[in-house]
Amino acid sequence: MWISKLARIVSVIILILSLFQVAMGFMIATEVIGPYEVALAQFLPGRASTGEAINAGTYGLLVALGLGTLAEIALKK
Repeated sequence: MWISKLARIVSVIILILSLFQVAMGFMIATEVIGPYEVALAQFLPGRASTGEAINAGTYGLLVALGLGTLAEIALKK
């Protein structure tokens, strides 16, 4: 039971961080927060491009949705 509740908490954390990463990727790509190269180095260090950050965020969203779904199934009796 406690593992299911922990999985639910972890899925929410992953969901929030993934949404933040996708949003940052789009904001940098459209140059809302500054020049592309400077903003990419400052806000998404270690990423080669905004597309890479958006892809990683999308994968995180899928993992969060899957984990959250499994946690909800496990909590139902």
